[in-house]
Amino acid sequence: MSFRTNLSYLRMSRSMTQEQLAMLLGVSRQSVTKWESGKSTPEMDKLLKLCEIFSCTLDELVCGDLSGRETQPSQPEALEPADLCGYDEERTGFAWSISLGVGCFILGPALLCLIQSAGDVLGIAAKTSETAGAIGLLALVAVGLALIIPASMRHAAFVKDHPYIEDFYTAQEREQCQESFIRHLVGGILLILAGVGICILIESLLAKDTLGAGLLLGCVALGVWSIIYGSMLRGGMDIDSYNSQSAEFAEIPVANDGGLTPKGRRDRIAGGLCGAIMLIATIAGLVMLFVPGYATPYFWLAWPIGGLLCGVASNLTSAFVAEG
Repeated sequence: MSFRTNLSYLRMSRSMTQEQLAMLLGVSRQSVTKWESGKSTPEMDKLLKLCEIFSCTLDELVCGDLSGRETQPSQPEALEPADLCGYDEERTGFAWSISLGVGCFILGPALLCLIQSAGDVLGIAAKTSETAGAIGLLALVAVGLALIIPASMRHAAFVKDHPYIEDFYTAQEREQCQESFIRHLVGGILLILAGVGICILIESLLAKDTLGAGLLLGCVALGVWSIIYGSMLRGGMDIDSYNSQSAEFAEIPVANDGGLTPKGRRDRIAGGLCGAIMLIATIAGLVMLFVPGYATPYFWLAWPIGGLLCGVASNLTSAFVAEG
């Protein structure tokens, strides 16, 4: 018998779906389909893992005939949906790191404004307060990068190691997540609106523009963190979307850009555009912060505007980049 015949028999004799086997091996379902159809063969590490799963030798799996072997009584007939690879922990940790990192980016300008306002009240030299505020801003940006970059790398490695996840979430867990998302969304919006109200009140009663801007940005930072965190937790429960995106990227050839899938092509273009936009926004923000003659307390607007332009670029890319 051939390897593909043995694999198909062993899998079906244990009432195991292709999706379940793919999850145990850390590959996509499409890979298992190709193995069983003879279109491709697994690498050695996957072959050894198959031998471990089905309790057979490599020679038996590749060259032998396993169709006459009875299913071991201790082998469960079917795998119950379960979080076998730590996906839920990864989902929660990734959402926390990304949302907190983005919040730090917005909190940096807020800290700068608050330090400058405190300097005015305490009679500290403007140059000193500006320097202290700039240090605080850069420190929070560094914290944000320290949160986002490692989390993104860990998540990319997780997706590579686990391109297929079986949906193990229950209806009750989904309902709880939906309720949590609504709370985070409403809470975030209320925080942003509260910040706008506080800013208007302070500017009208105390004529402290810098203080109002700092408190506004602080509320926006908390609101954005809440919205992003709730949204990412909710989006992470869409296992079908995770699997389809993993399969799309798994099929992108490394050395042949012409073989990109439509989604891969769109994502690459959108990623390049957004990267360029945010670099330009960062340059503009730093110029408006440090270059004499261009300095303005509204330098922080460069990053929100850059984020909005990234959204526009992403939508235009999805709308106009060809499907085929």
